[in-house]
Amino acid sequence: MNTNRNLEDWELAEMWASDEHAPINPNRHTQWSILANDEFVASYPTVDKLPAGFYELKYNPEARQDVLRKKNILVDELFYLPSNEVLEIVQDIKNFWEAEQKFKDYKLLHKRGILLYGDPGCGKSGIIQLCTSYLVNELNGIVLNIDSGEALEKLEGFLTTIRKIEPKRPIIAILEDIDGIAGDEKHYTSLLLNMLDGLKQTQNIVYIATTNYPEKLEERFTNRPSRFDRRYHIDLPNSEVREAYLRHKISEKDLSSKEIKKWVQETEGMSLAHLKELVVSVIAMGNSFEHSINLLKGLKEKPKTRSKASKKVGF
Repeated sequence: MNTNRNLEDWELAEMWASDEHAPINPNRHTQWSILANDEFVASYPTVDKLPAGFYELKYNPEARQDVLRKKNILVDELFYLPSNEVLEIVQDIKNFWEAEQKFKDYKLLHKRGILLYGDPGCGKSGIIQLCTSYLVNELNGIVLNIDSGEALEKLEGFLTTIRKIEPKRPIIAILEDIDGIAGDEKHYTSLLLNMLDGLKQTQNIVYIATTNYPEKLEERFTNRPSRFDRRYHIDLPNSEVREAYLRHKISEKDLSSKEIKKWVQETEGMSLAHLKELVVSVIAMGNSFEHSINLLKGLKEKPKTRSKASKKVGF
């Protein structure tokens, strides 16, 4: 059997097995696949559609093929915070999916681009989870996570294949830390631009990109609708957001309303990531609030580096 077949012949090879991490077993061949020129090859069980969910693009060395690997995502932060940005982003994407026929009527490509930027730990991942949860649970869609230039190259081929098999399947493609993917590397930058606004565009898809360093992105990404139609600055949480987060994460028996107010006051200028660690340190691990908050305030200061003059470590 020729194992150097292309993607169309394997057609999302890793969906054969019930266990996503199980090795490929020739005894699982149960049917025939038709190749060109009346050639046939033993094949694994197939599915008409990918199960709704969250996927990574990986290379399977046993299959000698790029595959979609389904992942189970822990969504412990999945709830709506009282933030205008959160509500606006989620509503914008919901409106996009509901407007498919209007796009078609006006002969518009049914595609959307969203750019989220801001300091680390301020909630960009949580917003993505809300958007993808709606897609998976309400629209039976699939989410593709792209975290490197290599994964971006795989995405180009997979989108072509997915559209051959499932022409109308709703897709969200997450471009994590886009400044690292399309920064100084001209090849990946050109590839991404071509996918967003070039010859190889795809229907029924939303691209959601994140960056902690928007200044590293060229203006052709940050100031070009039809590539990224909306951009949102995800800022540090204000007092209302911090209080909502803490009340959601901490049960009433573990913390009184009076103590919550103190926590909100003392965490001014901190991110959601800082708040999560505060909850873990005090509630889960039993450390005092004073000790925990002082450590977190220390983390906000930039660590000192080794001094070349004194050759001493600064922290």
